[in-house]
Amino acid sequence: MNVRKIAKATGISATTLYSIIQKDSNIRFDFALRLANELQIDVNEICSASPFSDTIKEEEIYPTLPDGLNGALDASRVKTYLKNSMYPLMYLFGKNSMPDVDNLLTSFYQLDDEARQEVVETIRLKLQYHRDPKRAEQIKQIKGW
Repeated sequence: MNVRKIAKATGISATTLYSIIQKDSNIRFDFALRLANELQIDVNEICSASPFSDTIKEEEIYPTLPDGLNGALDASRVKTYLKNSMYPLMYLFGKNSMPDVDNLLTSFYQLDDEARQEVVETIRLKLQYHRDPKRAEQIKQIKGW
């Protein structure tokens, strides 16, 4: 597989992929997820930082802005991220699971940073042995990931 094919499959520009390969720029977590899904590898092989750790910056999570527009389109970036990544994921849960998802997110939000990191680590460990192949495949179908 070459860069051009990966770019087409992931929706990430070839220029951005070359920049990531040459380590000219940090990889955004959503790009890491898309690449990991396409290459069928664990995202931690590409990106050690997750949106839940202290080691990732906001610009690595949300789509980047052209120079001079920092702050001007923040709400739009968040909306785009939610629309392309989070909404399709929430849809996969189905309406009957929404109260549980809401409770998980609300509870996670209330945790301090140390407890959040512990939850993320627990999930990472659980996924090593309890990943549902069907659900993992459904995640790969989300274009934003």
